[in-house]
Amino acid sequence: MSPRNIEQNEQMRKESLNKITSAALKIFAEYGYHGATLKKITLATGLSYGLVYHYFPSKEKIFLYLVDRAFTYSKSVINKVLNMTGTAWEKIMTLSDVLADELQKKELSYYFIITQQAMTQAKDIPGIIDFIAKRIDHYKKFDKLILQAQKSGNVIDGDPGVLSAAYLALFNGLVLMMQHQEDLKNKITSEIFINLLRKN
Repeated sequence: MSPRNIEQNEQMRKESLNKITSAALKIFAEYGYHGATLKKITLATGLSYGLVYHYFPSKEKIFLYLVDRAFTYSKSVINKVLNMTGTAWEKIMTLSDVLADELQKKELSYYFIITQQAMTQAKDIPGIIDFIAKRIDHYKKFDKLILQAQKSGNVIDGDPGVLSAAYLALFNGLVLMMQHQEDLKNKITSEIFINLLRKN
């Protein structure tokens, strides 16, 4: 048997990491930060404990990895919309379309649950607050977008930071509700998000 080449090794590494990531997402989403264990994650992967430990020597390590991926993804979504051409209101409508679509994807909803757990359950991870603070600067850009849309008369009056928080809280709340009410998925439209900010 010939030895594996570099490409084959890299492919195997990616496959193992994807298995661990997918399993960990589901375990954390279902059991919460404190209920999840490395043993449960390992059993869900179908991989050996030694291999999982090679990538992530602790529950905290894999949790931080997932939190980082979650914030990186949300940042890419928001920045992509902000960098579009168009008015501030057009960008808000596009973001609302994107968020409504995201709610249809089970794995992505798990990532948002992970970020909520990081902010509410994982306080005993050293440095978690700073870890999160360094990854949420893109939300401030959304505050500015709301302010621009207010100036053009499209968004209701009020503190842009509060409106931004309410808009994102609506998304997070729907993510949580959908974990127990699957039928909500087919009823969520971008208009739900738009109407929260739209000035009549």
